[in-house]
Amino acid sequence: MNQVWNIFRKDVRHLWPEIATSLALLVAFARFDIRSWYQPDGAMAATGISFFFTTLMLPGLINFLLPLSWIFLIVRVVQGESLVGDRQFWVTRPYDWKQLLAAKVFFGLAFINFPLFCMGAFLLTRAGFHPTHYIVGLLWMQLMWIVLLFLSVAALASVTNSIAQMLLAVLLIVLDVIGTSALSSIIRKSELYGSIDLWWGLLVMGVAVTIILMQYSRRRTTLSRGLIVALCALLSLISLASSRATPDASSIVRQYPLSGGKPLVELGLVRTETAEGQLTPVYNNELSIQLPLSVTGIPMDSFLRLDGMIVTLTKADGFRWDSGWKGSSIWLFPEQKTADLVFQIKQGIFDQLNSGSVTASLFLAFTLYQHKSRQEFVVPSGAFGLPDVGLCTTENQYTRGLHCLAPLRRPAFLLVASEIANSTCPPSSTPSPNGVSLHAFVQGAPGPSEIGVSPVRQFDIVLADWFAGRPVNLGICPGTRITISHPQAAGRRGLEMQINNLVLDEFRERIPGGR
Repeated sequence: MNQVWNIFRKDVRHLWPEIATSLALLVAFARFDIRSWYQPDGAMAATGISFFFTTLMLPGLINFLLPLSWIFLIVRVVQGESLVGDRQFWVTRPYDWKQLLAAKVFFGLAFINFPLFCMGAFLLTRAGFHPTHYIVGLLWMQLMWIVLLFLSVAALASVTNSIAQMLLAVLLIVLDVIGTSALSSIIRKSELYGSIDLWWGLLVMGVAVTIILMQYSRRRTTLSRGLIVALCALLSLISLASSRATPDASSIVRQYPLSGGKPLVELGLVRTETAEGQLTPVYNNELSIQLPLSVTGIPMDSFLRLDGMIVTLTKADGFRWDSGWKGSSIWLFPEQKTADLVFQIKQGIFDQLNSGSVTASLFLAFTLYQHKSRQEFVVPSGAFGLPDVGLCTTENQYTRGLHCLAPLRRPAFLLVASEIANSTCPPSSTPSPNGVSLHAFVQGAPGPSEIGVSPVRQFDIVLADWFAGRPVNLGICPGTRITISHPQAAGRRGLEMQINNLVLDEFRERIPGGR
């Protein structure tokens, strides 16, 4: 234990400038984070170089430099006893590798994780949340930083003997990621593919821990570097393979089985005599087709999200075009009367199909949500607590909505709705349609906390939508009656729909109000 303490004290003496810089950046981050919680309207309207620097540029710079200081501190402390080559002075001390590794771990916990934990508790207190209620979440944040960043940085530092070598290694990894992303975007066949982020994280963490243990115990640098190269190659291959995965109709039907009884929603094509507005431009040699649909039959305690669709167009002469899976995110509510389905088609295919009418067969994939803990709430003035959400305020005339703070994470799924007639805000410059409701969604990441430096999550709740080609912002002011709920997914269902005698040219997407 004495050896661990001696190594720790030696590292503190050598790296005190780096430690002081990191702690100063952490204090600056906390200061600017508190300032950002509730910006007064006067500050939002301010202009000039001083406002730009102190309100926009400087906080962004601190947000960038703080994690960078942690990375630099980890690299410096790991490379303080070089693990590369065969002339390490510390081998002849003799140092026990387990105690050396323990000293480095203790250093990281003492000067990165512990100050971050204390700052998190302080920010929660300043925001009005008792930190003792969120100890698990604060510890979870530390664990995520260790797993997602610190272990990988320590592994790279253990196979390099200088900052220059470390930067070169990072540059090569960044180039690999950029190249893989570019190839994936070129060959991607479908928008439906499973998330493998968890497996990637576990794989990277396992390789990083293996490299660190191997370097401290055996100093097998060549093998460790080979593991890093193999890991990068494997992740690139997995990414490219997943981008080529094209789900067929049968696999989609298995995920979204057809309803055996009454359908979740009844849809019908709305045909109009004349089309208004300018046609949307052709982009990437693709035209946009917009099918206006009537919507009825959604249960009052539920709502739907259209996750995607497959469109098949068939001409009388047998020519057939299949869109493949097209992902989307369209919300349908019981009070809603219409919805638009939009898909793209190549110019050449459109020309072949547009010579006459076609039959359109649609497979629509829905997720059904049901309201949970639904309750009405009258918004008070000033700052207030929103049930199961956090602390909110209406004192922002620019967003005309709620600005909220939540401890550790945003709500898993929050739905806020209000009828336009309930708004107590001053009317906007253009009249808003009556008899309809507007909705706002807040969706946070699962787990005890979200990844980030600050444990205080900021988000806005703005009730806005488009009607008759123009944006409508309901506004949430003191006295506005809103309905809040925490919906839960109740299953996936598919819906088949057929439209006969469809003339594509009549349903080209148009810009509302365009001429």
